[in-house]
Formats: sequence, structure tokens, C-alpha cells
Amino acid sequence: MSAFCVAKMAHGNLSDLVFFALLAISAQWVFLPGMLYEDIGPLKAQFTTKSADMHAIMAFGAGVILMIALAFSGVKWNPINGKMAGFGAFITAGTIAYKSFKADSDVFVPRLFYVYAAVIAVGALHIAVLPSNPLPPKSKETKNNHGNASDAVALSLIIASMGCLFYPEHLFIDVGPFKAQFVEKSADLETMIRFVACLMLTLGLIISGVKWNPINGKMAGFGGFLASGYTAYSSFQADGGVFVPRIFYVYSAVIFFGALHIFAFPSNPKPEKQSDKKKSK
Repeated sequence: MSAFCVAKMAHGNLSDLVFFALLAISAQWVFLPGMLYEDIGPLKAQFTTKSADMHAIMAFGAGVILMIALAFSGVKWNPINGKMAGFGAFITAGTIAYKSFKADSDVFVPRLFYVYAAVIAVGALHIAVLPSNPLPPKSKETKNNHGNASDAVALSLIIASMGCLFYPEHLFIDVGPFKAQFVEKSADLETMIRFVACLMLTLGLIISGVKWNPINGKMAGFGGFLASGYTAYSSFQADGGVFVPRIFYVYSAVIFFGALHIFAFPSNPKPEKQSDKKKSK
């Protein structure tokens, strides 16, 4: 039996479960951000102080999570295309769990971030180690992403994520024509910045590792359009309806062009169906 014959959609398997969980996290950050500031059953409050900066980083992070969620559901994961994405997701899960543990003085206190880490770790395990589809056969038409728009967008996201992880101070100062994205530093804000930075890394590795075609990029691309639009809109509203050049507009533009590439201008042709393959023979 050929690989085309046994290839499965993401729907109905673990990818969909991870998709719904990530979708719920994204929706919570947009519509119910207060849940992170209060105890919920056995889960203790993740943060203590609300601020405009926290709202801004949550709005941006929610868009990134949405795009990742839709990629989980829309891509047919195989033993190759999930390796880079899974690596990024493992880093994300490990980082947020570690940061939560250290923030509580090396004592485990049940918080929402551990739930998020578990969801992301399960998704990483599925696409990196236990994918649903076999390795597709090679063809002359199938290209890798290296050297095209996918790599340019992925590299931009990876560089941005490294900057946020290792030098988050740049978000609090004016850089050239760009005004400071945030105003006041706090432990909660630093934690969110590092979490979202890891999500950006994961998204960058997804965009670089998947061979995008006219089918598998539609959902993730749509999520990218929503993410870039919501991030830009939130930044605009935060400045009182006045455009002030800030780094989040740059991030929004990068995500938009990534979404445009995988949604409308993918590098690979539509995968051949089994019936079409038989006819060609």
C-alpha cells in the first residue's frame, strides 16, 4: 500500500485534541484573561498584578497560540515535518514549567502554566515522535522550505524570540524610530515575555519545517491573518487610536507575511490523490 493510501488527516486524532486545547488557551487570553489572576479550584493564581503591558503581551501571545493551534490541526504530520516544530514545543513546555517552578521557590504549586505546559508537551510528543502519517514519497515537484519565504519568516521569528528570551530589556526602551513596547518591568511580565518568546520560536520552526502546499497552509495561514490583525489592532487601541511605531507592529507584519505565504503562495503543489496517481499510471 502506498504512502498516499494510508495518509491520514489530522482530524480525529491527537492533533485535534491539542488543537482544541490550544484554541481554548488562546480564547481564554483574549476573553477571560482575569482567570490568570485568581484561584480556580485547585489551581492557584498565576499572576498578581494586572497592567496594560500584561494585556498587550497576552493579546499578542493569544494570536501566536491560535496560529500554532490551527497548524496542529491542518498539517498532516509525518516523521520529518514535525521534528523541528516538536523541538520548539518541547522547549516551550519545559521553559514555562521551569519558570513557574522557580517562581515558587522550587516548590510545586498547581497553576495554569503547568496545564499549558502539559498541553504543549503532548502536542510536541505527537508531532515529533508519534506522528499520524508515514513519510510521503519524494517527487521532483516537492521542494523544501530552505531559501524561500518560509525560511525568511522563520528566521525573523526565531531572531525575535531570541531577543525576547535573552535580552527582553529591548522591549522597554526606544530603539531607533520604535518607541518602547512596555513601560514598567515586573516578574509577571518577564514570565509572559519569555513564554510568548518560546511560542514565537515554535511558530518559526513550524513554518520552516513543514512543506507547505495549497491545502495544509490554509488553516494556519488564516490563523496568522487573525493573529497579525489582532496584534496590530490591540497596539493601535492601546495608544488611543494613534499609530505609534512599536516593535509589535513589526512582529505583526512578519506573521502576516508568513500567513500570506503559506495560505496563498506555498512552495509546493497540491498533493496527488491516490485516484489521480492510479490514472497517471
